[in-house]
Amino acid sequence: MTTSLVTVIIPSYNHAQYIQKAIESVLTQTYENIELIIVDDGSHDNSHSVIRKYAEHKKITVILNKENKGQSAVINQALALSRGTYVAILPSDDWFLPEKIALQVTKMNSCEEDVGVVYAAGARYFEDTGKTVNVMLPVHTGWIARDLIKWGNFIYPITPLYRREVLEKIRPDENFKAEGEAIHLRISLHYKYEYVDEVVAVMRDHSYNIGKDALKMKDEILKYYEWYFALPELPEEILKMKNIAFVRFYRIKAMQLIIDKKEYKAGRNNIIKAIRLQPTVALIYPKIIVALLISYFPFLNRKKNIYNNMQIIGFL
Repeated sequence: MTTSLVTVIIPSYNHAQYIQKAIESVLTQTYENIELIIVDDGSHDNSHSVIRKYAEHKKITVILNKENKGQSAVINQALALSRGTYVAILPSDDWFLPEKIALQVTKMNSCEEDVGVVYAAGARYFEDTGKTVNVMLPVHTGWIARDLIKWGNFIYPITPLYRREVLEKIRPDENFKAEGEAIHLRISLHYKYEYVDEVVAVMRDHSYNIGKDALKMKDEILKYYEWYFALPELPEEILKMKNIAFVRFYRIKAMQLIIDKKEYKAGRNNIIKAIRLQPTVALIYPKIIVALLISYFPFLNRKKNIYNNMQIIGFL
């Protein structure tokens, strides 16, 4: 196995109670040739106190920002200091499993140079119950740009290992505080993807994950899609999929808002937008009809037997 240097970046913000586990999960990797760059983005808890304990570690570079810049800016700040042939990014409330880097470096070394990213399976830790569950997502490899638009993101967010050149060419866009996994929409236009069929990392589910705010996330993703489909470098085959992307977005968000969040009016508006873009969407996805009924008659959302029976008979 190669001994190429791997840079791991931990962007940190107000995760004092979690960040030590994230750091230690990098330091205990079976793959030894690692540099760790921690950039705290102006935390106002005691994150700085925790991070400073590692400031003298020979593998670690610590940066403590006084002001909040946003995750994309923080990652770019770390990339400017990085030296690794490969790069991994670990949010400060999550952690890597010990074989993560070793498995993915081995896979990357067996790939052709047009493979820019190797991702893998992951797990989710639910803080309220203490349970850890493996997350089952579809797997697509090779040129996956069309798959990402058609199916939505299937790359477990904290698992990718990038060739350095990938993130030099396609940096996180600082117009978005946290471009997150949406960056794969851009990367996949230029590089192929490969996969390691092993659980390599764990994401923590807690009450203040940004993803818990459905309306805020909806606005951010919508803003990103509008920006992405206006990029001048998009090939024609991707531009033709614009409606598919927006219909899928409105459909998924409608279900989340109506069924999970009980935001009935906002969910209904998303259904209407999806139907305007694709009038047949309700025939293809009958769940939309159920969600629309619930948005007008919220009491149906409490009668779970109705919903479950529809699933049993195959209507959903």
